Amino acid sequence: MAKLEYFIVAESLSTDRETNRVSVFNVLEEITAKLPTHFPRLTAVSAWNMAPEDRGQDFQVTLRIPQPWKETEPKHLDFHVNFTTERSRHRVYHHIEGVPLKQGGDLKLQVLLNGEPVASHSITVHDREPDRQPEAAPYEVV
Repeated sequence: MAKLEYFIVAESLSTDRETNRVSVFNVLEEITAKLPTHFPRLTAVSAWNMAPEDRGQDFQVTLRIPQPWKETEPKHLDFHVNFTTERSRHRVYHHIEGVPLKQGGDLKLQVLLNGEPVASHSITVHDREPDRQPEAAPYEVV
């Protein structure tokens, strides 16, 4: 079975075309926002180590974003990426726009492999203080 090397959530990333090296920008650990709002964009990257018997098999990687304020099931958003590879390593990118932020607290994003949770990344969401200037951006990353 594919094994997770790492999983991280940030505002954006870049992959160098010549070297295939990935650079991750603005890792999301805390967000301060005037709630409710939508976070404009987040990017999750997971890197997988493939055993020889895994090569050529189909895998599904899911990014799960909780929505604890929802009153009906499911109380999360799932974004799926399927892949097959012949290589010993494989990266999966999830680029998500307009992530709803309705309340403060810890937002625990998960990465799942074939439906099974493998790792999580927590982002603490703070409701912006009312004395902040209204012309400021609707969110800020701390």
